[in-house]
Amino acid sequence: MFKKTFSATAVVVALSTPAFADPTVGFGLNFTFGNGGVDTGVGVRVFSDDEEDKAAASIGMDYMFGSQSWRGSVGAAYLMDNTYVELNGGYHFGSGEFDFGLGGGWADTMDRASSNDDEDIPSDPGDNNQNPV
Repeated sequence: MFKKTFSATAVVVALSTPAFADPTVGFGLNFTFGNGGVDTGVGVRVFSDDEEDKAAASIGMDYMFGSQSWRGSVGAAYLMDNTYVELNGGYHFGSGEFDFGLGGGWADTMDRASSNDDEDIPSDPGDNNQNPV
């Protein structure tokens, strides 16, 4: 059962990635709240965008230490300088329960200024108005 669920999740993530503008990947820590307790896990995320200082949708997979189970999640994240914070809802594949989570970690983000490097190039790089009169 686990192999089928994990394989199906991997296929969904792989097929949905090209639909995103500039997707990026993140790794982090997640705290889930529900079912009468708090659980901690580590996981991987795919974000819909890679620009810093912007919100992005996320889809992920966590391994939860307390319940010793896998958890799929969908959420909203805010991307910063190679980091993220996220609110998500998830489904524990082992127990069949839903919960909510708060996470954060590393993400491969792109600074908006570095993505606009073409604007810094002068229109005529050979002249630069330095011709002697």
